[in-house]
Amino acid sequence: MNSSEEEKQLQLISSLKEQAIGEYEDLRAENQKTKEKCDKIRQERDEAVKKLEEFQKTSFPEKMLSHMVIEEVNFMQNHLEIEKTCRESAEALATKLNKENKALKRISMLYMAKLGPDVITEEINIDDEDSAMDPEDVAKTCVSVQCQKQIKELRDQIVSVQEEKKILAIELENLKSKLVEVTEEVNKVKQEKDVLNLEVLEQRKVLEKCNRVSMLAVEEYEEMQVNLELEKDLRKKAESFAQENKLKRQSHLLLQSSAPDRQLLNALDENAKLIQLLEEERIQHQQKVKELEEQLQNETLHKEIHSLKQQLELLEEDKKELELKYQSSEEKARNLKHSVDELQKRVNQSENSVPPPPPPPPPPPPPPPPNPIRSLMSMIRKRSHSSSGGAKKEKAAQPETTEEVTDLKRQAVEEMMDRIKKGVHLRPVNQTARPSAKPESAKGSESAVNELKGMLIILIRKYGNCFLLLSAFYSPKVSGNYISKKGNEIIAGPRPPSNTGYQKQYIGSGKQATPVVVLDPVSTHEPQTKAQVAEKDPAQHKDDDVETKPGYKQRETDTSSSNC
Repeated sequence: MNSSEEEKQLQLISSLKEQAIGEYEDLRAENQKTKEKCDKIRQERDEAVKKLEEFQKTSFPEKMLSHMVIEEVNFMQNHLEIEKTCRESAEALATKLNKENKALKRISMLYMAKLGPDVITEEINIDDEDSAMDPEDVAKTCVSVQCQKQIKELRDQIVSVQEEKKILAIELENLKSKLVEVTEEVNKVKQEKDVLNLEVLEQRKVLEKCNRVSMLAVEEYEEMQVNLELEKDLRKKAESFAQENKLKRQSHLLLQSSAPDRQLLNALDENAKLIQLLEEERIQHQQKVKELEEQLQNETLHKEIHSLKQQLELLEEDKKELELKYQSSEEKARNLKHSVDELQKRVNQSENSVPPPPPPPPPPPPPPPPNPIRSLMSMIRKRSHSSSGGAKKEKAAQPETTEEVTDLKRQAVEEMMDRIKKGVHLRPVNQTARPSAKPESAKGSESAVNELKGMLIILIRKYGNCFLLLSAFYSPKVSGNYISKKGNEIIAGPRPPSNTGYQKQYIGSGKQATPVVVLDPVSTHEPQTKAQVAEKDPAQHKDDDVETKPGYKQRETDTSSSNC
């Protein structure tokens, strides 16, 4: 048996080991897959970063050229504005000088009219000199034409520069649009990168959980291996101990069967020495085993602490998720509570319109628990004094023993058997209603009967229903030998009861039916009159009236039982 159980345990351990190895390999494969995905994502990220850097490098010289062109255009515009201001100032000075010359000529003509001809000749000479000086003025005018040509050339240059400026502005706009597109692509790449990072984080969490689970599985596998080794060692020790006992028995048998020779004595001495050595080695081995067990316990405690920490982390994560679910469920519960309050208000309004029914009357207080042993003793003494001579002959005289409890049990069982054989004497039912107030003696007898019934029920539950069966089958007075069990009731008599609380006994002119014993520990009905029964169940009352013909007697059992 031990070997078969050990083989089963080994098979279970091997199956668990294979399952753990399979789960570990699956987790390892998933880990490798996630690592490959992470590597692919990292490569894609690096490629996107490289593309960005290349694009920035290619766009940088174009930006530099555009900045240089813009600076040159600004320099030309400033130069043109300076030239314009110089020309405008020169033209203003020329107009002023022309006006002053005209004014001077008018003044001179007025003075010539006032002066004589001599002065006029001198003035003519001055005019000749002025005519001689005219070529210089012509040269001056020529110089001004050259200036105009230069101005035209400068204007042409300005126009060309403006055209170049427009072209550069168009190129700048194109570059800006390209930059916008590139920035959008970069943002998309960043978003993809964020998504990939989130996926990587989730996969890392999954990997961490898988690693924790695998670590727990490995730790459990190691613990099982340690337990297996310990069990193997214990089995070996048990086998060695069994062999030693076997050898001892054989040696004892040999000693008993054969005479003691010298060789046998020497063998016995050697055996004793070997036994001493074995005991010393066993003690040392036990000490080593205890030390190893202490070390193993310490290691197992550390492992358990580590596993509990890991389980705590997992439970904290689960707790966070459950808190979120709890918050959502609280919101739902509040909404439901609000709706329930509204419905309750409506129900209250509808109930206020209809008057509520009167509350039922409170139940009567339970009777005080009587002492069953004293009541049983009193009943036994009364029965012993008032019983007939035949009952005394059937009872065997028993010697008083030291244990009074066993005597009480025997007397109670014998009385119960006599009562079952003879039947229960039932009281006749009065036709008139019973008075509400009962005498104290009736109450005392009822309480004693109830206590006796409770003791009988306890004995039947303890020793089984064999008492009722034996009494029913071996009693000569029971005609039908009918015994049945309905719920917690045990019924013995000629026919089954029609109601749980009330039993009837019919006595004919020629035949006499045996009484019915009903043991009902659950029912707590009070004894009722025929009129009260008729008020509760009129149909049954009609049947009873039909059955009560002249030739029959009707009796009703008073089964006011109590809970034990």
